[in-house]
Amino acid sequence: MTVEDKTVSAPPTHPVVLPRISTDPLDMLVDRMRPALGRAVEALQVAAALEADGVTDRIARVEYGFPDVFALASEVFRRLGPPSDDPPAPAAAGNSRRRTLRLLLHGPLYALPSAVFPAVLAVLGHRNALITLTVAGVIGWAYAGTVAFAAYQLLGSNRPHRAARLLRFSALAAPLLGAALGASLGDWRLIVLAAGQLAYQLAGTVLMFYRRELWQVVAMAPAVVAGVAYLLSPSLRDAALITAGAGVTIAFTVALLCTFRKGSRDEPATRLPWRALSGVTAYGILSAVLLLHAALPYLPDRLDIAIAVAPLILSMGFVEWRAEQFRAQAVGLTRGSRRPADFEQGVARAIGREILLCLAVPAVLGVALLAVLGTTDPAVVVMVAAHVLLAGAYYAAFLLAGFERFGHLCASLVAALVLHLGAVFLLGGPVTPLADTVLFLGSVLALLALFLLGLAPSVRQVRHYR
Repeated sequence: MTVEDKTVSAPPTHPVVLPRISTDPLDMLVDRMRPALGRAVEALQVAAALEADGVTDRIARVEYGFPDVFALASEVFRRLGPPSDDPPAPAAAGNSRRRTLRLLLHGPLYALPSAVFPAVLAVLGHRNALITLTVAGVIGWAYAGTVAFAAYQLLGSNRPHRAARLLRFSALAAPLLGAALGASLGDWRLIVLAAGQLAYQLAGTVLMFYRRELWQVVAMAPAVVAGVAYLLSPSLRDAALITAGAGVTIAFTVALLCTFRKGSRDEPATRLPWRALSGVTAYGILSAVLLLHAALPYLPDRLDIAIAVAPLILSMGFVEWRAEQFRAQAVGLTRGSRRPADFEQGVARAIGREILLCLAVPAVLGVALLAVLGTTDPAVVVMVAAHVLLAGAYYAAFLLAGFERFGHLCASLVAALVLHLGAVFLLGGPVTPLADTVLFLGSVLALLALFLLGLAPSVRQVRHYR
């Protein structure tokens, strides 16, 4: 035997181990999902990952022999074994109290300029001023909402400089847009009014974006004091108008300065979600129209009915705060639930509880308003109740917006408007304030139901809370 033959026939020094080839599709699924689930600590995390990967209940039954995705996730979680490493500790709450206070102040911040409206109406007259404020309010609401949504999208894409530039140019365009609106009404004083209103709305948007709401409060505090003083002494009308103009100017200037923040100017371009932006704009317009169309007929001679929107505006910060807490509540439910039914029931209870809280705050404010007005007029009481109910509807709307269900939001608002206006039209002729407010209350109730119906399919999906 040659040396070459001995070499060939010699046994190997180390045994050769062939890789085990699994024919179990579940093992293959576990191997495929392991990189994404290396730190999974519960089966519901696995269920969320499987749903995001396209695994449906039908696939779980047909391909893997499990009744649904949750049962499949439990087995995948078992086969994954212990986590590859400890999950990162949750971030510290830090300034959670300060953040909560900021959110709670958002509602009152919207209402600060209203303290000067009586002085404005005294100068410009009710009809022209109300038309200007109404139209500018609708445009400003939609414009500010769209700009804020786009800026947060850029910030989420790590484009802070581009977000700042967008806010800067949008704020600069706001008074020009308002001036064009005022010019169309043919009075230079209306130009100033519309420009100031849009400038204030965009200044508030920028200051909220940069968490500088305190500057807005400081800038407008003298105007609020002067506006209240005017109600007590009409001779202070000019002082109220001057301090209001100065407050808007200061808030606008501070907002612009906030946009000149340090940051890289070489950020890569990013594509904004134009479909979502158009949805935000449409939702803002329709939401403003819903509020204003109910109050507008009563502004000239029934201010007690028109002012019923105040409890809603003052409580919007509370509603926004509770909506922001929902995701944390849902994540907590994923950790404590063992069955899909447990999670769904927990989510339903959480939403019901939060809606009741969002109704309670404006209800208390509404009772206080009725006491201040000293009225038991049924039309005023019903109008207050309608706006209290709207707070619950806006809570559901915040959640729907979080799932980017803007199409459903807009369709529901249109349905509510059609329901109210259509019912008034079918009654024929002028309707009494009580009949009109009752119909508006019914349309708001329908709106809340539509929002909840649209929310149900998305809110129960665990994958949204990964």
